[in-house]
Amino acid sequence: MPAAAFLEIVCHDVLYALRTMRKNPTFAASAILTLALGIGGNTAIFTVIRTVLLKPLGYRDPGRLVRVTVDDSQQNNNAGNFSQERFQQMRAAAQSFAPLGAHFVATENVTLSGGAGEPESLKEARVSGNFLEILGVQPVLGRSFLPEEDTRGGPAVAMIGAALWKRRFGADPRIGGRTAILDSRPFTIIGVLPAGFAFPFTGVDVWVARPSEFSGIQPPAWLRTPLLIGFGRLKPGVTLEQSRAELNVLNHQYVSGHPGQRDADPKAAMAVLWLRDQLVANVRPMLWMLFGAVGFVLLIACANVASLLLARASARSREFAVRSALGAPRSRLVIQLLAESLSLSVASGGLGLLLGQWSLSALSRVSAFNLPRAGEIRLDGLVLAFTIAISILTGLLFGLFPALRISRPDLADVLRERGTGSGPTTMRSHVRRRLFGVTAGGLLVVVQVALSVVLLIGAALLMESLARLHAVDPGFRAANLLTMQVPLPPARYDTGAKREAFFEELVRRLETLGGVTGAAVALGLPTAPVWASPIAVAEQAPVALRDRPLAQFQTITPAYFRTLGIPLRRGRDLAERDNAPGAPGVALINESLARCFWPAYPRGQDPVGQHVLMGVAPLEIVGIAADVHESGLAGNAKPEWYVPSNLRPMQKGYLAVRTAGDPKRLVNAVRSQVLAIDRDQAVSDIGTMEEVLETTMGQRRLTLMLLAVFAAVALLLAVIGIYGVIAYAVTQRTQELGIRRALGAQQGDILRLVLGQGLVLALVGVAAGIAGAFWLTRVMTGLLFHVSATDPATFAGIAILLVAVALLASYIPARRATRIDPMAALR
Repeated sequence: MPAAAFLEIVCHDVLYALRTMRKNPTFAASAILTLALGIGGNTAIFTVIRTVLLKPLGYRDPGRLVRVTVDDSQQNNNAGNFSQERFQQMRAAAQSFAPLGAHFVATENVTLSGGAGEPESLKEARVSGNFLEILGVQPVLGRSFLPEEDTRGGPAVAMIGAALWKRRFGADPRIGGRTAILDSRPFTIIGVLPAGFAFPFTGVDVWVARPSEFSGIQPPAWLRTPLLIGFGRLKPGVTLEQSRAELNVLNHQYVSGHPGQRDADPKAAMAVLWLRDQLVANVRPMLWMLFGAVGFVLLIACANVASLLLARASARSREFAVRSALGAPRSRLVIQLLAESLSLSVASGGLGLLLGQWSLSALSRVSAFNLPRAGEIRLDGLVLAFTIAISILTGLLFGLFPALRISRPDLADVLRERGTGSGPTTMRSHVRRRLFGVTAGGLLVVVQVALSVVLLIGAALLMESLARLHAVDPGFRAANLLTMQVPLPPARYDTGAKREAFFEELVRRLETLGGVTGAAVALGLPTAPVWASPIAVAEQAPVALRDRPLAQFQTITPAYFRTLGIPLRRGRDLAERDNAPGAPGVALINESLARCFWPAYPRGQDPVGQHVLMGVAPLEIVGIAADVHESGLAGNAKPEWYVPSNLRPMQKGYLAVRTAGDPKRLVNAVRSQVLAIDRDQAVSDIGTMEEVLETTMGQRRLTLMLLAVFAAVALLLAVIGIYGVIAYAVTQRTQELGIRRALGAQQGDILRLVLGQGLVLALVGVAAGIAGAFWLTRVMTGLLFHVSATDPATFAGIAILLVAVALLASYIPARRATRIDPMAALR
């Protein structure tokens, strides 16, 4: 057939399809809305996956960028940090990189003061001076760091982000060379980084050099404290395995030359990973799982619309029989039906694109999503092409089966049946419809039920996980607890006495505020980053520093346990006298640490009265506190010890304020007390402890929310599909049911007959869905908490639910079937 003639036929069929849709607006609207839900969801999730997982990083030749860490196989940890001393050795000797850099393990809060605005807390990243050279990024203004600025004692310079440049400096094009007061120290601004730049972390405002110079530890420890993570660019032709082998040779040399160093474990090896893979490692399983779930929704929608088309096509069987009798080939009928289905899918694609854009806007406002490169997520040409492609494929998927089914009519039966309605032939047609038409619709319903079972089981497993997370005792009372961080500038608070005096005065002031029932300051709060340190017991056999177990370390003010509501199991709490200058050194430990050194605890020797070693100074254990889930509710409690703040005065402390009412009402009052002590001091990370705990469950909660929405849509579509198939079957079998009633069948018999058809469809679909769920739900293991991916109770409950819903959906057409008048049906 010539192309022009084919296009003319297609245009004619499309116009005919549009007229048909206009004549049946209810059918068209139902089909378009059903498909739009599936297409919109797929568009939104694909947009996220494309940006986060598939799109190359926005750096020069991103496929050569790697992340370098210490892989401690004994602790099953492939994200181990290393020291500045090790970094210097690798940078000087490694030949695989061009070049190699490092950054501090986390952001720091610094205070920007001076100028017209109020003090503002900013996020600061410490990076090696060559970080922009490695990434291949140029500042939008100014320059990068010079080599002398990345050496100890070098000039105090900083680069700032575009958002801070616009917000605080009015987008001044002459920003280079201006001075900014950061933590009471003057820094020269040397450049502005591009908008959206997010390395090594998101939300960074300021970048400074010399990554090992962390304000939380003393300068003598900067060289040997393992607080760095490496990154670099592989030279052309160098493979990941070659770079890893070279670093392991250097690792062996470092371990041999630095026995006893904390980052010189002879059992550890070096890990080199692609930078992009490392950035998305935590979210990749979740995103692919959601993409699979929304794909199931689209398949269910296709099956639902295919069922509608089958029913509608059966009603048009006489039309197609006449066309066929007049000489229309089967291909011509198929093209016409596909034109109708593609018209529906294209309209659904347009609406789905709008729904996808709306979904992305909603997701961007959900902080719990916490995706890398979230600022880059937007619809673009590739996403538009994906939406068009999926719309066309959807039209073919749900339209091809009905088209092939109806394009081969039995002319004699159809014309005779619609004509005189003679007995035997008409009955054969009913039987044939029952064997083929209802079976075809029933197969589609089975698919819908099976996919719905998989989605519902996944949502139920996540719901059970969240319920168990909420039931976990965090070890403290989170209600009515206000938290924030107070980062003291090292330049102004350069001695332990000054830092201790500030926090003592702040706690004293806060305890006098109305509505405050307790206040304390700690090095860290539950879910905040906590530092670990090696620990030993003085009364036990000596252990080398490298071989000592690590325990989470906390510096606290005396009211810490009372303010957070942490129970004491043995001994006493810290007292004010323990925090006085010259007081004997004391410490408290938690029960996990007690079991670490005294395995028989709470029986056997009492740890209270023993001494733990902080360095070489022994500290008397005066109490044992309950375990606290410092790393979030999903993590197990770890060994932890607490010392008075006078032993290790905090540079950056977390403030906890126990209130009698809503904690947020006291935010301004607490901030005013901080400013009353130091008018240039900012606070950061303000929130309630309940909000902080919720953030630890953010990814699970968001995944549950999306999966629950997909499962609810799938269940609704499956119910509609079951109802439609049973109702259609009842309509087609009206004469048969009338004969049964005339021959003596009771209403209960008819009810059981129709319900049985729905029950069979549901049972087959449930069985297929459970079989699929046993395999597919295993990908959710990382998101589950104390729940098996094949939990029998969940599987059984969802199966019973689907069967019950199927029976309910079948009941309405079944009741209608019992009211059929036998005489009217026979006539």
